[in-house]
Amino acid sequence: MGEHALGRYTGELILEPLRGGQSMKTVLDFGFLGADGRHWPVPPATSVDGSSIPEALWPLLGGRWEGDCREAFVVHDHYCAVHGADWRSVRRVFYHAMLVSGVSEGHAKLVYAGAYFAGPRWEDVAVESARLAERTAPTQTAAGDILYAICRDPIALAVSEAIECEGTSAFDRITSRRPPADSNSAITLGLDKLADMVREDAPSLRSLEAAIDYAVALIPGAEGFPRKVSVGRLVPFRF
Repeated sequence: MGEHALGRYTGELILEPLRGGQSMKTVLDFGFLGADGRHWPVPPATSVDGSSIPEALWPLLGGRWEGDCREAFVVHDHYCAVHGADWRSVRRVFYHAMLVSGVSEGHAKLVYAGAYFAGPRWEDVAVESARLAERTAPTQTAAGDILYAICRDPIALAVSEAIECEGTSAFDRITSRRPPADSNSAITLGLDKLADMVREDAPSLRSLEAAIDYAVALIPGAEGFPRKVSVGRLVPFRF
């Protein structure tokens, strides 16, 4: 692939199937060189299976190994396995790699939101939780004020409606009198509820991240985020 404003791939990606084709192994040196000059090398004999990206996101990219984004999958898989950088930087390089691979900005941002929400994290959960609570949790704010602020922000509104726990969205939990969520309950991000907003408002990555963090903070009992998290498929496929 040629030069791109956000970087380029280096070396050559050749994959050999392992264990019936579900996992792959790189054959040659490969990597991604970011626009900032940082190189993300993936050495030969690296085992990858695409699992660092939630399966519900695969159809948006044409599959793990069948679509044009297999290079981006390999880079993300490898750095999620070796923890060669903080998880937020790894998510960002995955987004840039998707764009270099030819994915549209809208598709890439929708996938990024899902990967940011449910992809692997390896920072100290307690530290991250305290950081999120300090920055985003509206503990002393009246429900009406929170609703007013969210309704004025289409990004925060869409995300708070898309994130659900125990069948209730983060938005609806603001005014409900439901007890705190059980610690074993899964938190789900519905792609179908984000698609229109991403297409129409073209949010920045920082806006998406902040909206996701804020929406999770609205769910009582979710301070341990991430715990059980999942991404719902985009059905029907209309993005």
